[in-house]
Amino acid sequence: MDYSKINTLKLDSNKQVINVLSKNVTITDKISRFQTALKQLNANQQKLVDLYVLLKKDTNTTEKEKNDKRAELVKGIFPVITIMQIFAYDKKKKNLLKRLEYLTPEYLQNCSDIELITVSKKIWMIANKYGGYSLAFIHKIKSSLNAEKSKAIIKLEKEYGLIPDMIKNIEEANIRFIEALLLFEDELKEKEKTIRKIKKIDNQSDNLLKNKIDRFVLLFENESPEFYKSYQKARKNYINTNLLESETPDEIVSANNLIVEEV
Repeated sequence: MDYSKINTLKLDSNKQVINVLSKNVTITDKISRFQTALKQLNANQQKLVDLYVLLKKDTNTTEKEKNDKRAELVKGIFPVITIMQIFAYDKKKKNLLKRLEYLTPEYLQNCSDIELITVSKKIWMIANKYGGYSLAFIHKIKSSLNAEKSKAIIKLEKEYGLIPDMIKNIEEANIRFIEALLLFEDELKEKEKTIRKIKKIDNQSDNLLKNKIDRFVLLFENESPEFYKSYQKARKNYINTNLLESETPDEIVSANNLIVEEV
């Protein structure tokens, strides 16, 4: 079942329990601790409403941005990998070829985001090593009056088409991807925090109902049977709804007798 739908059902079931209790002010007024427990249950409900609003916050925009930056990075990496693979094969550089052979288009598309960042850094370093493309070195060559020194920088350019801009583009694309990934992960972490807060409040409400309110209501089983029956019905619905996430029929069935057993 869709978790957003479950969340809505949980809020509704909480509200049903609160409504049954709130409609019987004369009963709750008889026990001051009953009033205090009901106020706390109401406060928890409002907190849950606010937290579910945060939980619904859309992360599609940041996720799309992250995926777009990933695609750009893969697009920039793959030509360099291909060039380096051909270079390693031609020059019989077995160790280099072995380091590159697993980097297929399928691997780049399916590897994790962290793996892709690692691969990007690895390719950038390999290309720098074999092409002499470190930015500091390029700067020195360009500022040199000796044009012959530029041969070091173009030894892969003439034969294989590996140019300094391709290496620079990998570096820049990797940085953009990391920034987008961090932004997306920050939003996911906020959602995780919100979920933890929701679970904490759910547990507080469960304990409040089981350890206090259920016991208070039991005192009115004979005095106000209609109230007691209404509460039992709302509580069973509450329990069943909160067990939907487990989707275990046996648990739900056995839970229907939980109130009577516990009080």
